Amino acid sequence: MTIRQLTAPHAVLLEEPKNGVPQTSEMIRGERFRILEERDGWLRAENGFDGHVGWLPPGTPHLEPVTPTHRVRALRADLHPGPTHRAPPVATLSFGALVTLDGRAENGWVGTDDGLWLFAGWLEPVDAAPARDHIATALRFLETPYVWGGRSSFGIDCSGLVLTAMAAAGVVSHHSSGMQRKDERLGTWLSEDGQDVAYERGDIVFFPGHVGLMVDGTNLLHATVFTMSVVIEPLSEVAKRAEINGVRRPDLARA
Repeated sequence: MTIRQLTAPHAVLLEEPKNGVPQTSEMIRGERFRILEERDGWLRAENGFDGHVGWLPPGTPHLEPVTPTHRVRALRADLHPGPTHRAPPVATLSFGALVTLDGRAENGWVGTDDGLWLFAGWLEPVDAAPARDHIATALRFLETPYVWGGRSSFGIDCSGLVLTAMAAAGVVSHHSSGMQRKDERLGTWLSEDGQDVAYERGDIVFFPGHVGLMVDGTNLLHATVFTMSVVIEPLSEVAKRAEINGVRRPDLARA
């Protein structure tokens, strides 16, 4: 199988090899993927990050894999043509994007292997310790637009938010609320219906086709079509719109 690496800031993965069909997930710069099939320029790709399979549109930029050195930990990071904020950015990377630095450094800026520059404060080494507080990570996405199949700071959906927050904490799951519900890597199963649960910060709450994260004992952080954004709402209000069908409690100390 051919292995490639995404060089665009991000790219959609679609249900079928044609325009106008639903997006099922998203790839972020630096992620590697296996080409499973090619059809009229469309690539059926398996993302090495989470195993998600979908179709990349023709013309999606990609190259032979190189070893990334750093990861973007800012919510968004602009690529500049020179080592200064005065040089207009030419592209923007999302939280989680992977880059390879080329050794150039000037005035707090670092060079990337494609000849561009990033502010060093936006980056961390790829082998940096996980950010164990997944809720702190998820809270950074507040007011991010809701995008079906999204998992970047440009747009994200409910399972994309959980996937991103937990991955930053060292636990990579699936881009599907149904699969996350069944995934023991996401923590101890507490309840089928949410009743008699003393909710804690960090709990993952499932609904039919939906998922969110508790920021405390009463409030849910989630990406929702109800507001078309990432918001915090009382869990009781969300439960009026959809019935709770599961609760997990992550144990990131063991991850």
